Amino acid sequence: MQKLASCFLTLLLTVGTLLPSAAFGVTATPTLDRLKKAGKLVVAIDATYPPMESEDAKGQPVGFDIDFARELAKRLGLKAEFQVMGWDGILAGLNSKRFDVIISTMNITPERQKQVAFVEYAKLSQLFIARKGTKVTSDKDLAGKVVAVQADTTSYDYVESRRKAGVKISDVKAFRLATDAFTALQANQADVLVVDEPVGKYYAKQNPSLFVITGRAMAPEPIGVAMRKDEADLTKSVQQAVDAMKKDGSVKKMQVTWFGSVLGV
Repeated sequence: MQKLASCFLTLLLTVGTLLPSAAFGVTATPTLDRLKKAGKLVVAIDATYPPMESEDAKGQPVGFDIDFARELAKRLGLKAEFQVMGWDGILAGLNSKRFDVIISTMNITPERQKQVAFVEYAKLSQLFIARKGTKVTSDKDLAGKVVAVQADTTSYDYVESRRKAGVKISDVKAFRLATDAFTALQANQADVLVVDEPVGKYYAKQNPSLFVITGRAMAPEPIGVAMRKDEADLTKSVQQAVDAMKKDGSVKKMQVTWFGSVLGV
């Protein structure tokens, strides 16, 4: 009888562990079961990219990606724990198992897909941001300009592709942090900056007398949750959760909260 009671208790605990994710239509997997034993999903972010991800006055992470990560973790039956990383080492950190996923406005590109797996959760375009009085409405207007970008980003790749295509850009200044790129523009060390739409709009709203949106650099491109390739079972679970979040409007609601409108889901 004691053995039967013990088995029944074990069954109850197992069911209780599975219920949170099962309730959202997420299938449990070996990797997800392992994460549930720890009770958390460790999420890497570059916290210099408001309103996508940054830190508040108390050093706590805030932003669209933060809310998204917390909701995703909840649907997996986990709690999100954030680990701040420099952008230039974030992919290496994932593959060396310093954290479980990257949710940090990472564009899905063929080159990155060779290194990690992705689940798309939104699409974002990129904008030209310039100081007042400087107009850059197309890539041709980059000629003779000093362009600031964050290093190792699709913004950098775009500017370099325009230079290779024959646009005579004066110089490309690539900074480790996005905040440094905006500082360079403010300090007159660059003429224009290329950055994701929500971030460009955020800075233009914060300082309208200085930063102006002058045009669209790139059409919307997908951003995704990045995971290790050898954890395809986790990728499947994340895909199920993200599909549910899109279907019930959760992602759109987060965009309205942080961007003021829906930019792309």
